[in-house]
Amino acid sequence: MEVQVSHTTFRNYLFFWSGQLVSLLGSSIAQFVIIWWITLETGSALYLSLASFLGLAPMVILAPFAGVFVDRWSRRALIFIADFLQALATLILVFLFWLGVVHIWHILILLTIRGIFQAFHSPAVSAIIPIMIPKEKLSRMNGLNYLCSGAVTLVGPLVAALMLGLWKIHQILWIDVATFIVAFIPLMIIKIPSVRKKQDKSSFREEFFEGFTFIRNAKGLLPLLTLATALNFLLVPLSTLLPYYVKFDHLGEAPDLAFVMAFFQGGILAGGLVMSVTKGFKNKMVVTALSIYLVFLGYALVALTPIQGFWFMAISAMIMTLCLPVANVTLQTILQIVVPIKMQGRVNSVVMALASAATPFGMILSGTIVGFISTANLFLGCAVMGILVLTLSWFFTDIKHVENVEESSSIE
Repeated sequence: MEVQVSHTTFRNYLFFWSGQLVSLLGSSIAQFVIIWWITLETGSALYLSLASFLGLAPMVILAPFAGVFVDRWSRRALIFIADFLQALATLILVFLFWLGVVHIWHILILLTIRGIFQAFHSPAVSAIIPIMIPKEKLSRMNGLNYLCSGAVTLVGPLVAALMLGLWKIHQILWIDVATFIVAFIPLMIIKIPSVRKKQDKSSFREEFFEGFTFIRNAKGLLPLLTLATALNFLLVPLSTLLPYYVKFDHLGEAPDLAFVMAFFQGGILAGGLVMSVTKGFKNKMVVTALSIYLVFLGYALVALTPIQGFWFMAISAMIMTLCLPVANVTLQTILQIVVPIKMQGRVNSVVMALASAATPFGMILSGTIVGFISTANLFLGCAVMGILVLTLSWFFTDIKHVENVEESSSIE
């Protein structure tokens, strides 16, 4: 159906987005505090892994189904309900800590519950972007969102670490509840356009498979999503094993790790800044492919770092992460343009599920493989495989044509 995107809808989105950033800061603080409590209370890597897995698993399992509800129901109501229930789960945790009766199983259950609600919240938020932001502003807005989300994710743990020295855990967790209230205000004021026709009586089953049918039939879209999942999987070992790589392969200490990680994060923020001031690219898939090649070139250089060559490692990391936002933002913009408005929830949820699925499996396999080969060889192997997979996909699939999917489909 036709959706009128205007200056007013864009202004409303900016108001909504600002509230969501505040909420993200609260969630980032709460996440750090909870993970730190698990670390101190259990001293177990298993529990930390389990906590991460339970937070991600609902997205992998539920997101494709949640996407149907995103396209069927009021997206504003769905965002509010998901936000409210996540805040309620945090509120329960506040009282458990306050009463001194919290146990690890309470934490794991509540993290799972938050993950369930997040499986509905994330695709709903993503689905409203193309119905509220003019097409010519999509790339810049996606870049700005990437930049600000990265900054908030960086600041959140720092704020949480500072607060842990001043406040009790239950006091800090109130921040997450308070930031929900801040996010609630713009959500109740603005109007989010509806994309569902009132006379549409399609069944849940029909709509569920309609989304997958579009992904399968849109030229180059399925190979693109498969490629993105594979590349994300190949990048997981670096994010998982970087501390191990610095400490045991390069005989580094905590300051060396912090130095390298600062360049990692700096590259991401710089790349997000570039995309926030760029109108977008005409040949989006060409730019995406070139960016990904540079990402994996930087990955290979990190693997080839001389012993204790932390400057070399840091610069290689910045090359890598500077290009990540370019690839991610451009791909996101392509999806927002070529996917029909009425299917944004379903397609976004599938994309999120695939991306989430790659992470836990990559973590498990990377930890296992390092028992047999060196970390540097694992990184180098992943970098070479990434370049090879991208090259084969470019020449033997239709991914280069995905942005040419009829744009009329995006406003059906």
